[in-house]
Amino acid sequence: MKNNKGFTLLELILYISIISIILLIPMLKVDILHNYKEKQELKEFVKDINYARNKTITESISHSVLIDINRNTYTIYKQDHPVKKIVKNKKFSHGIKLKQLSIEKPEIKFSLSGAPDNPGTIILENKKGKIVKITITPATGKVNVYYND
Repeated sequence: MKNNKGFTLLELILYISIISIILLIPMLKVDILHNYKEKQELKEFVKDINYARNKTITESISHSVLIDINRNTYTIYKQDHPVKKIVKNKKFSHGIKLKQLSIEKPEIKFSLSGAPDNPGTIILENKKGKIVKITITPATGKVNVYYND
């Protein structure tokens, strides 16, 4: 009668493989969750620009988006004469970073027809270094998003 007190090589390889897969799953989920939050934050920024444009058209009161690269924030204002009223202030916190503005001023104001007074491109970067360009077209104020890999 043989007394086998050890493991075969095949059993050890199988055991190590299973443990490796179990430990790898949470790391993948964290990366997927982080990418999801980045995309949601980017979508929210685009929606907020469109919100300011649409509110200007529907309320006939000028709205604007002020972009602050140094603080990595943007603020939506409603022009309640004689003062500006803050509608929303948002700081990018999930890896998105404002890199560059190719617009004359850091504030995009919309006319009552929805046209921006300051069209151009906003360049952002995620934690992995991928560039995202958001363009605001002249005359219409349409917001487009371009992903560069």
